[in-house]
Amino acid sequence: MLSSFFSGISGLMANSCGINVVGNNIANVNTIGYKGARTTFQDVLYQSVFGTAGTSQIGRGTALMSVDTLFSQGSFESTSESTDLAIGGKGFFVVRQLNGDDPATDQTTSLYYTRAGQFRFDEEGYLVNPAGYLLQGRHIDRVTHTPTGVDDDILISPEPSQPRESSFIAMACNLQQDAPWAGTIGSLTQVPAGSTGPLSNSPAASENGYPESGNYTIAYTAAAGGTLTLTNTTTGDVYTQTGVTAGTSYTDFGGSGLTVTAAGTLTAGVSQTFTVGGFDATDATTTSRTSNYSSSVTVYDSIGQSHIVTVYFRKTGAGEWEWNAVAPDTVGGPTTTTGTLNFTTQGLLAAGSGAPESLSLTYQAGAPQTIDLAFDGSLGGNATTQYPMASTTNFQTQDGYPPGVLMNVTVSPEGVISGHYSNGQILDLYQLTLANFNNPQGLSREGGNLFAETLESGVPYTNAPGQNGLGKINPNSLEQSNVDLATEFVKMIISQRGFQANSRVITTTDEILGELMNLKR
Repeated sequence: MLSSFFSGISGLMANSCGINVVGNNIANVNTIGYKGARTTFQDVLYQSVFGTAGTSQIGRGTALMSVDTLFSQGSFESTSESTDLAIGGKGFFVVRQLNGDDPATDQTTSLYYTRAGQFRFDEEGYLVNPAGYLLQGRHIDRVTHTPTGVDDDILISPEPSQPRESSFIAMACNLQQDAPWAGTIGSLTQVPAGSTGPLSNSPAASENGYPESGNYTIAYTAAAGGTLTLTNTTTGDVYTQTGVTAGTSYTDFGGSGLTVTAAGTLTAGVSQTFTVGGFDATDATTTSRTSNYSSSVTVYDSIGQSHIVTVYFRKTGAGEWEWNAVAPDTVGGPTTTTGTLNFTTQGLLAAGSGAPESLSLTYQAGAPQTIDLAFDGSLGGNATTQYPMASTTNFQTQDGYPPGVLMNVTVSPEGVISGHYSNGQILDLYQLTLANFNNPQGLSREGGNLFAETLESGVPYTNAPGQNGLGKINPNSLEQSNVDLATEFVKMIISQRGFQANSRVITTTDEILGELMNLKR
């Protein structure tokens, strides 16, 4: 009979433990990353008794068998913080307890594991949880873009990102097919001095004419009824017109692209000289007389200093263009590089035209820089065209950039922490490390949303998020508690009823013993 007292007491103790676990779950219903627990009970030793039907057993009550942690997935709460992280699936964040003041010198290996992803940067740039524990990850190599080394404290340095000097310029334009000639024609010089003719005034570019640049001489002879001979002494080209009549204008004189007007009086043995000028870098900065179109691009030198390179385009003939890349602020003065573009009758670049050509520029003394300039799309974008529409730049790019200041960080589902810099660059800095255990139920709760490794849990196995069965990262999110209030209230009622029923066992046993004592009376 007395054993029923102890059975009832064991029931009271077991159900009180159940109430404690339920109360703790409900208390942590709003705790980030909290994992609920449940109690399981077992019966205890049995006493053998002998009855008419043979040997039987009478139980001696119950006992708490275990308090299990429930690692089911909690729901996600969206936040505005990029360093709020939640794990979708299995795994734990790995954090290190700092026992000293300087993480660089304190290399203790007091590692803990948590599902609570509330991380922030401290005053030194370390990524820590609210208790100051240091989040662990692997550094990403800037060259190979892969994680290297062993797990370490995640430290995001505020130092600027390194600049990159420009190595190419890709440019795609449409150059107006019917653009007029651009250039300058100088005044006439009489030879000999004081003479007149054979032209009444300086030549002009003919409509749809594209005269070559150079120094010209024009002379008159009486042969063939009067002949004007125009010679480009720079190129050696010669243009003639016979049967010249005084005071008459000749368009596209001899195919030169020039319109000339004979003087009112033509005298044999008299000549004149003049100069036809093409692109002039000095003139181009203030007027558009010597180019039809220009496009500028910003490039960067070895220290990230920006510079302007302007490409001037000048039509030199049917389907022919000249380009001049001018870098005004190179060491020793402006640098001009010249090339040509040739187009088919369909307005497309001819084969081989517009391929990369090197600009040799020196922005820093003793540090020459080569930049490839391409118009054929081989370095990016489409190819340059020549259509009868206004000249325009459709695409241009270059690969340099200045040093940048860290603006913010983001975390990818694969756990890659990337820095976003003011120069537009996005650099991968670290990759988070997640851990899991063969027996997560064996982990020891340490408070502060932390778990610790035990012999029962086994050693952790670590990997990147999404690898080896580990979950992925949900940035800008926090995992809420997985406690279900409805379930906990039901468990509370069951534990309450169990406690009440066991108390009745004790009171009933007491009453029976009281009746037994009354038999003596």
